[in-house]
Amino acid sequence: MNRKLPVLLVFSLGLASVASAQPARPTEHKSPTPAWLPRGVFLGATVREGAVTPRVKVQWQLTFFQDRKDAFALLLEGGLGWAASFPARDVTKPQSFLGSYYEHTAQVGVGYRNQLPDSAHWGFQVTGGPVFYGAHFDGGAPADHRTTGIVEGRIHLGYQFGAVGAGAAIGYSEPFSLKKRSLGRYFVGGPMFGLFMDWR
Repeated sequence: MNRKLPVLLVFSLGLASVASAQPARPTEHKSPTPAWLPRGVFLGATVREGAVTPRVKVQWQLTFFQDRKDAFALLLEGGLGWAASFPARDVTKPQSFLGSYYEHTAQVGVGYRNQLPDSAHWGFQVTGGPVFYGAHFDGGAPADHRTTGIVEGRIHLGYQFGAVGAGAAIGYSEPFSLKKRSLGRYFVGGPMFGLFMDWR
C-alpha cells in the first residue's frame, strides 16, 4: 500500500473540518423594490435664522455598484417643506416679520450605503438641484417667490432590519445664486436633522 495515502487522507479530513468551521458568508444584499419605485424616505427639519421648516423627502435609488455590504447608488430625490416656527420679530430686520414660508426641492446626486442584515447601517450622500422657495411677510413687505440652486449633504446612522434600514440622519444644505433683494433667502437651507428609512 502507498504509505502516502494515509497522510493524504488525514490532511484532507483536516481541511474539511477547518472549512466546515468557517462562519457562513452573509448573502449579498438584494433590493425588495424595483428601481422605478421609491427606495427611501427622510422625515426631518431644517433650522435657519430662527425659522424651523419640517420637511419630507422621497428618494429613488439606482445602484451602480454592489458587493456583500457596500453599495454606491445614483439618487433622485424630491422634497416638500413648510415652516412651522418663525423668527422673533425685530423692527430692524424686515425678514423677521415672516408670516409663512415654503421650500421644495428636486435633487440628483450619489450616495454610499454600508449594510448587512441585522447589523449596523450607515451611509452618506451628496445631492444638488433646484430649490423653489416662497415667503410671505407681515408688515407690508412684498411676497417673495423664487427658484435657485442648492447643494446638500447628509449622513445616515442606524440599523438594518432585514432588507430595511432605519435610523437618524443629520446634514446641511447650502443655496447658491441667491438674489440680495430676496428677503426669503435668509431661510433657505441650513442645518438638517431627522429620521430616515431605506429599503434599497
